[in-house]
Amino acid sequence: MSIITPSDREFAECALKNIFNGSSLDGIKFGVGPRSTFIYFIHYSDKEPDKLWINIEVNKFAVLNNKAKSEFLVFENMRELSEEEAISTILEIRREQIVDISLGENSPSLLISFNSGKCLYINGYDKNVECWQAGDGEGITGDDWLIVVVPGNEIAAWTPDDFELN
Repeated sequence: MSIITPSDREFAECALKNIFNGSSLDGIKFGVGPRSTFIYFIHYSDKEPDKLWINIEVNKFAVLNNKAKSEFLVFENMRELSEEEAISTILEIRREQIVDISLGENSPSLLISFNSGKCLYINGYDKNVECWQAGDGEGITGDDWLIVVVPGNEIAAWTPDDFELN
């Protein structure tokens, strides 16, 4: 198993923070099949882009309490949720505002921290499937921003030309 490179991790994490921090979980859409979940976020301010999404292709995610955040690990053997379990899990954090986003050190697993102290952990490792994608706009291709977890522990990011690391 390869490990996510520090430079790819830093760039993708900075892009995610740039667009998602301050947005609120605004909705859920049934994915293309029972193994996927599509969640919407929106900025209720003048921040652009205002419409954001995360497409979870493999339903291996969980809502954690703040204490569990400090133990952020790769859950390679995490059980995949049924469609009903996935929807129920997302409902636990509906309307919550994002205060921080981070990627795992060795795997592009995603940890989204909300203002309530709850965190959404999304598995980022699968040797065959893109575990998740995140972007802006209405569709799943991203208008200006697209971050994709690539099978085998890698991550790719497409951003506007003028985006720079902070």
